[in-house]
Amino acid sequence: MYLLPLVELVGGEATQPAQIATAQGLYQALAMRPLVVRREIEGHIADRLMEALWREALHLVNDGVATTEEIDAAVVYGCGLRWSLMGTFLTFHLAGGEPGMRHMLEQFGPALKLPWTKLEAPELTDELIDKVVEGCEHQAAGRSVATLDRRRDDFLVELLEVVQKYWPEAEGLKGRI
Repeated sequence: MYLLPLVELVGGEATQPAQIATAQGLYQALAMRPLVVRREIEGHIADRLMEALWREALHLVNDGVATTEEIDAAVVYGCGLRWSLMGTFLTFHLAGGEPGMRHMLEQFGPALKLPWTKLEAPELTDELIDKVVEGCEHQAAGRSVATLDRRRDDFLVELLEVVQKYWPEAEGLKGRI
């Protein structure tokens, strides 16, 4: 299995549904996780979500709220753990307690209008670039990119084994992504 099993499939105007279904089946046979994108967009779904988090992370560093290491720890030990099993929506569904997502949206939905986040990227000033570079170099602790790549890939192999244990198919839920 590839270390990042998601593959986003999107057809063009002339693409027949059978062609998408064939591609989906081929990727599934390779133990990939094909996601049929309903219409063409700029970028990919996963990349756009990462980009939104990245922009907010840059603001947090720029505003002196946290270091790159602290932000990465917040993702690794916080949302990243939950997201690796349930993703964003099911995680928030649980936040609604027994009533689920409807209650969560009724209770916390109005807070979405508060100006907590800054989805526009901050200006990449020399000062911000230096903070980000220095923070990443501190985190790398002298380890080469190749060493960090191997470490990440080893981790992903082990994590995917755990995630696969909890994928919907493991619970008998067929036809899920």
